[in-house]
Amino acid sequence: MSLLTVVLWGVAEARPFLVPLSIAALLAFLISPVVAVLRRLRVPEWLAIGVGALMLVLPLLGLGYLMFAQTQALARDFPGIVVSVKGMLDRFGVARHFNVDNLVARAVSSAGEGVQLLLSGLGAVLNAGSQAALILLFSILMLASRIQLRTSAERILARNESIRAAAMLDAMTHLVSRFLFARFAIVLIIGGADFIVLAAFGVNYAPLLAAFLGVMTSVPMIGFVISVIPPIAVALAMHKSLAALVGMFGALIAMSAIEGNVLTPKFVGKQINLNALSAFVGLFAGGLLWGLWGMLLASPILGILRIVFMASPRLQPWGELLADRTADDGLVTRLRARRPRPPRPTTSPRPPQSPRAGHA
Repeated sequence: MSLLTVVLWGVAEARPFLVPLSIAALLAFLISPVVAVLRRLRVPEWLAIGVGALMLVLPLLGLGYLMFAQTQALARDFPGIVVSVKGMLDRFGVARHFNVDNLVARAVSSAGEGVQLLLSGLGAVLNAGSQAALILLFSILMLASRIQLRTSAERILARNESIRAAAMLDAMTHLVSRFLFARFAIVLIIGGADFIVLAAFGVNYAPLLAAFLGVMTSVPMIGFVISVIPPIAVALAMHKSLAALVGMFGALIAMSAIEGNVLTPKFVGKQINLNALSAFVGLFAGGLLWGLWGMLLASPILGILRIVFMASPRLQPWGELLADRTADDGLVTRLRARRPRPPRPTTSPRPPQSPRAGHA
């Protein structure tokens, strides 16, 4: 127990280093298929990695610019939204029980400061840019040294004679790659569907709110509860009718139900194979240790730990504790090395019998 406490303390304290490193590893997994295709076309290694990095960075820059513009507009309109919500509370008589005027004044003042910080906070922008550049550099270096990393990992794992090192690394790589592409596809599908819903109901800042709804699908169980609040608040501030609010909320719930009961179990659940309890505990622990990034990284990290546990005969019960399905599709057979059969005992040939003296 003391060892576990020390490990968790070390993981929490190493957050400024481990979180960017983990994000860089995930980005490297996203870029690696592009690099592999270009290498098969005889493109030089450095050019293949550069093209893969550009294919990842350019869409993110475009999306970031769009989100920044939407956030600026939301920050400028925030005081008016607060005043609109105050008027609605006055009509329903809520303002008599709370000091709404004081809350509105504080919110408007904070919003004004937020706009100034948003427009003039070059230091924060440069800090975020330097962090992003560092993560991208980590990803490029990981891709450039992927063969050496793979060889070293196989040699380290080969010291344990009961584990198939190559099969174990292949299982981890397959899990992370399939998880990332499935999660990325789900974010795009749900974000696009939510954008159509919000735009159909005429909600302002639909791209920003839909992107937030899509990204929060990566946080199991509580992601939708958190992400649905801003669209409802904006719709209330726009004085939408009750029918429009109910229709919009129902459509967003339907999208969340499709994501949670169809898309995620079909495309992500089969790869991670975690039961609901272990997923929620990992989500809670990741949030405590690494914040939002810990919540996003909890599922793939637990999936990798499950593979490591299943590869070891001593730790297999812990892997079964994390798994959702007890029959693990032959994972144990693939990960563990076959024990060599003991050689069959060889029977020595009988020595020739000497003729008896009476028969001589």
